[in-house]
Amino acid sequence: MTYKGASLLVLFWGIINLIGAGMAYYFMGSFAQAIAIQGLLSGILGFSIGHFLNRGRKQAFILALASCLICVFLLGQLTTNAFNQEPNLFFSDALATQPQDISLLVTSAMLTFTVLVLLLLLIFARSIYVSFRNEV
Repeated sequence: MTYKGASLLVLFWGIINLIGAGMAYYFMGSFAQAIAIQGLLSGILGFSIGHFLNRGRKQAFILALASCLICVFLLGQLTTNAFNQEPNLFFSDALATQPQDISLLVTSAMLTFTVLVLLLLLIFARSIYVSFRNEV
């Protein structure tokens, strides 16, 4: 994998995080502030890191690894909080989706994709770094 492929991967990671933030805000409203902020920040970060990776900056690759690692910890904390929430047993509507179910679904999907991107970047780190030296 070259740095061009890594830039597309990081760009796609940003798009997935933006979609996850939008879905969480659509289904949960103001209850999704933490998920929406995390998704928006990592989405914008993914777009900007993907741009600089596409331009051939070595620092952007290191920043991509660091931001994915930080987002794994932050999304893991959000997923753990969503998993440990108590369901609303009083005044529960049987047909309505509970906010904790949606937050668990969205944060676990964002966490899974972030871990996948981090693993792919780590697996192909040597070939990405070598491609910087050859083409730049």
